[in-house]
Amino acid sequence: MYEGLYAPIPDVDAYLQRLAVGREEVLDKSYLDALIYAHQCRVVFENLDVCRMHKPISLNIGDIFRKVITGGRGGYCFELNALFTQLLKDLGYAAYPCMSRIVRGRDFIPPVLHRGIIVSLEDEMYFCDVGYGGPMPPGAVLIEDGHSAELRGEHFHMRRRDGYWWTVSRTTSSGEREDVLEFYTMPQENVDFITLNEYCSRNEASVFTQRCYINVRTPSGSKSILGDTFTCVEHGDTLQRVIRDDEFDQILECHFGIII
Repeated sequence: MYEGLYAPIPDVDAYLQRLAVGREEVLDKSYLDALIYAHQCRVVFENLDVCRMHKPISLNIGDIFRKVITGGRGGYCFELNALFTQLLKDLGYAAYPCMSRIVRGRDFIPPVLHRGIIVSLEDEMYFCDVGYGGPMPPGAVLIEDGHSAELRGEHFHMRRRDGYWWTVSRTTSSGEREDVLEFYTMPQENVDFITLNEYCSRNEASVFTQRCYINVRTPSGSKSILGDTFTCVEHGDTLQRVIRDDEFDQILECHFGIII
């Protein structure tokens, strides 16, 4: 019944071509980091199907592949991290999904509404994410209490919150520590995300049904749309402006490579 959720990537080479990353014989952390960074730069986090087109979100690997790789679109965590996890597995990495919650900017415990990735590599475990529309680590972060990682000039930190949960935080441009998300390492099945996806894509209380969230990393910063506001960050400088209704599609194509 749920075979499509566990299907292999239809064309691994096409996926890698979309990322502009070649195959490597050695499946080490360096290659993993390169795949993660390329994914964040070339595959846009976006919820256009949910907030503007009101289309159902399929979690079948073949459907996500056609949308993201063949169709040149993006997606949100339940799509992008599902597809990337399967790519890692098809390449030969030991990868599986995990439950996560976004805690950035919140002073309360939010519900678990995010899908992350755990990769086991050389007797170590790493947290990976290519499906969060915010400040993601541009590489894999070692799951070890007190560990800090410098990834492409950004600093991320891992700490154990309790016996089950881990917290990923980052050092902001002002030098402060900011908690980003929490996760636990117990493996999850792909079917476990069906109900969460239904809530996030259909429920009127979901942030994804209320406004657009679009984000992509660039070599010098990032570009994003939040609601009707376009933001471009380059070398630490931020430009921000409100988008007119008649220019939304043009900005999508020009800055995010998405043609609706």
